Amino acid sequence: MRRVWQVFAQLPGRQPPAAVLRRLGQGGEGHRARQMLDRLVRQGWVETSGDGRLGIRQAEGRLEVNPRGFGFVVDTGGPDVFVPPKSFGGAVHGDRVRVWLRVDRGAPGPEGQVMEVVERGRRQWVGRLVRAGRLWLVEPRDDRLPVVRVGRGRSRRRVPAGTLVRVEVTDWPETPRGPAVGRVVEVLGTEGLPGLDMRLLMEEQGLPTGFPPEVLQEAEALPHGVRAEDLAGREDLRDRFIVTIDGADAKDLDDAISVERTPDGYEVGVHIADVSYYVREGSALDREARTRGTSVYLVDRVIPMFPEALSNQLCSLNPRQDRLTVSVFVALAEDGSVRGARFARTVIRSRHRLTYEAVNAALAGESGPLDPIRPWLLLAHEVAERLHRRRRERGAIDFDLPEPRVELGGDGVPVALGVRDRGPAERLIEEFMLLANEAVARRLTERQLPGIWRIHEPPAGDKLDVFREMAANLGYRLPARTSPKALQRLLDDCAGTPEERVLRTALLRSMQQARYAAENTGHFGLATPCYTHFTSPIRRYPDLFVHRVLVAHLADGMTADQAVRWAAEAPVVAALASERERQAQDAERASVQLKQVQYMADKLGEEFDAVISGVAAFGLFVQLDTLVEGLVRLEDLPDDAYELEASRFTLVGRRTGTRYRIGDPVRVSVIRVDTDARRIDFRLLDHRPTIERRGVGPPRPERPARRPRGGRRRRSRAMTPSGEA
Repeated sequence: MRRVWQVFAQLPGRQPPAAVLRRLGQGGEGHRARQMLDRLVRQGWVETSGDGRLGIRQAEGRLEVNPRGFGFVVDTGGPDVFVPPKSFGGAVHGDRVRVWLRVDRGAPGPEGQVMEVVERGRRQWVGRLVRAGRLWLVEPRDDRLPVVRVGRGRSRRRVPAGTLVRVEVTDWPETPRGPAVGRVVEVLGTEGLPGLDMRLLMEEQGLPTGFPPEVLQEAEALPHGVRAEDLAGREDLRDRFIVTIDGADAKDLDDAISVERTPDGYEVGVHIADVSYYVREGSALDREARTRGTSVYLVDRVIPMFPEALSNQLCSLNPRQDRLTVSVFVALAEDGSVRGARFARTVIRSRHRLTYEAVNAALAGESGPLDPIRPWLLLAHEVAERLHRRRRERGAIDFDLPEPRVELGGDGVPVALGVRDRGPAERLIEEFMLLANEAVARRLTERQLPGIWRIHEPPAGDKLDVFREMAANLGYRLPARTSPKALQRLLDDCAGTPEERVLRTALLRSMQQARYAAENTGHFGLATPCYTHFTSPIRRYPDLFVHRVLVAHLADGMTADQAVRWAAEAPVVAALASERERQAQDAERASVQLKQVQYMADKLGEEFDAVISGVAAFGLFVQLDTLVEGLVRLEDLPDDAYELEASRFTLVGRRTGTRYRIGDPVRVSVIRVDTDARRIDFRLLDHRPTIERRGVGPPRPERPARRPRGGRRRRSRAMTPSGEA
């Protein structure tokens, strides 16, 4: 079969059968070649056009292997391609492959055979060293990857079986279940060592563990402070009252703010570290940052986009130190409407390094070290409230989802779980950053400058229909023509109810994911025609790209060639940054989930209040007040036979008529915890349905499920609202 594919791959377009057979029949096997070709036509691998010409269909994408053995080739530019285990052709999970397609009329999508590995996705991974007779093997932690046979070597005599190691593959298997050949490149230690769990998660998520030497050398060669020659052409703001407000443990302080009253209203200044001044295009620092795309914030550490010499020192707006910045000054009317904006390269000297906790206490009227600047804080808070009111009036959606908080002991063991507080200080900074980002986006639009936009498309109709039906079952109505303002009205209506958190999460999942793009199509969630990311160049590469464009524009130094080059680079940078953002979000969620499960491991038998966050044919998903999630399996529900009413998001008992709905408060106890799988199972102890209290009438008859439109269902992706600032 590979010979047939090679022949078609070498021939341009569709060919007459005789031309194909001449190639296949070389060597005197013409009759056999005709039989094989006829069989492939019958099976659908070779297609026949109306004029009798023959051809094949191919695609290129990434192989994603299911733990059950089969796989899909995704990111092909078309539908995902199903690949049975026997058709992997030596490819393994994560590889970029070229696949030969056929369409089976009875299947929901195309089937394929991998014919060529274009690029290996990974050459190193982590596994457990085991001994099998005279052989030493590394069994990967990810079951979708092959076992690796390693040489004995002297080092193996000192490393006991069961040790976790990082292995590099040197020879790939020919079959999906065949062993690869490789070598151990790093001994990580035995499970349970402090910090090893997070290191393993980083390996699993494909996150970098350090910077290349040339990147570190370039960072160390940068100046250690602001020099006199760095001030040329900059507006001096060192006498202005400018502060930073961040979390207590933040070290990369890339934004500072100033606020002043004016005769016509207010002036808000947002001052962002001028990373573009130090990181030159094409340098080692720039290439590494572009590849990483973003900093990653795990529970116990930050994986920065830039080395600490730059991110935590030279470009961090530390108090009482001169720092180079790019500033946005926005003039506001008394009601918070924008009157105008100007931009400048500046130098600042932050007066204070304020924390969210301290500012929230001061705004609440508590006496403390911030008493002398409380009037200024109250002014800033007043402006932020007016900005927020204006955003709400234009229809912006405020998801305001709670974020989990994990407290760790000195050895990395979780000692407490909770919900991260989001007070007026956090909202103040968010409003000011949104204001600056939108001001920069308007300037890029007005001057038709190349840029990277932060876009958010309207939700797909089918996903919004599912959410609309779910909300209706909980007693909330959403109009057929759905605007951001209508969605925000629903969120306001459910505020303070038991189902609020579930509805907010479900709405977020029904949205498209915000992403980066070279073409501006507007931002649905923020209800604005143009938006970009500008305020975090230390930790997001698109912001650095936008800084370069804006700085060149301010200096009247953007050449035509430079504008053309940046416009050509923007789609590539945007696509990579969007991919890296999703990877970072997955890793951050996984790190939180890991620590949550570790914390719950010794809570067997303990009882908790929870809310039903999802229903499935196999049980109920529940979420605790601490945002820990787990499953109540069908067999652990009270004795009855249950059926899923999918359109009503309800499990119904056939005998008792008991209805378990999304949003219902429940009481549960922990019965199983699997730390390796990061899974928690609960038993239902008490159930308090809420839908009757809302006065919703009897359930409508179950409607037949909609027929799928083809292709497998993709996992829903969620926009991160806090990421927009």
